[in-house]
Amino acid sequence: MKKLCVFISILALCAVSLVSCQDQVQQVSGAYSYKISGSVIVDEDTVVLSDEIGALDIIHVNQDSALMTFNSLLGPVYATQAQIKGKQIFLTPYKRNLTVQSKDYAVTVTGNGTIYDKTILFSLDYADEVNKLTTDTLIMLCKKN
Repeated sequence: MKKLCVFISILALCAVSLVSCQDQVQQVSGAYSYKISGSVIVDEDTVVLSDEIGALDIIHVNQDSALMTFNSLLGPVYATQAQIKGKQIFLTPYKRNLTVQSKDYAVTVTGNGTIYDKTILFSLDYADEVNKLTTDTLIMLCKKN
C-alpha cells in the first residue's frame, strides 16, 4: 500500500510538471496593448523617438515558442517568432521601417523581455548598419487586455 501511495505521488508530480511546461506559452498567449518608448543614436546624435502604441497578439505555436504580431496604431503590421524560457521571452530578429528626423531606416529589431503576471517588459535594440543607426535606450511595455 505504501509503495502504491509513493507511486501515485510521483505520477502526480510528473503530471503537474508536464502540464506546467506545456502551459508556459499558453499562459502568455493572448491580446496585449503595447507602447514603445526610447531613443536611438543617428550619426552620433541621440534622437528621442515618438512613442509607438498598438496591439500585440501572442499566438501559441508549440511548447516553447510563439508567433508575435504587432499592429501599430499609426503604422504597418510586423510579425516575428519568440522563444519563451521560464519568465524570459526572446524575439527572433525581424525587419521593420523606422522614420527618424524625416529619414527612413530599415532596422533590424532584436530584444528580450521579462514576463510578469499580465505584463511583459522588453528591452529592444534597433540597428541599421548601413545608415549607422543604433539603440540608445528602447523599452516596450506590453499589458494583457
